[in-house]
Amino acid sequence: MDPYIYPNTNTLINKLDIRDEQRLIDVEAQLLIAAIVDITSIIHHFLFHELYSWAGKFRTVNISKSEQALNGLSVTYSDKDHILSDLKTVFSWSESKQWSYSNPSLVKVFSAFMIKL
Repeated sequence: MDPYIYPNTNTLINKLDIRDEQRLIDVEAQLLIAAIVDITSIIHHFLFHELYSWAGKFRTVNISKSEQALNGLSVTYSDKDHILSDLKTVFSWSESKQWSYSNPSLVKVFSAFMIKL
């Protein structure tokens, strides 16, 4: 008997008491996406807080930055006034995707999500 699953199921025992395996996978994916945004801010703060007082915070001005890895080009950043709406758009887009391990395009979908984010 596996102590990590509900009896007679393949569903992991969880704090939300979700016993339907697909529903648990969906909720897990949604929580992962939300955590990625939070982690992105935390990581930005962690990496740059000793250099920039604003690390991990939303920008108040528009920026571009020459990136050596892009041969001097800049990443396309959201307009400062559209950061929240752009994030909502990304999450709305992500809700239409199949965040299941059985999705053969999961790696491509996740990569697209990270790029959009």
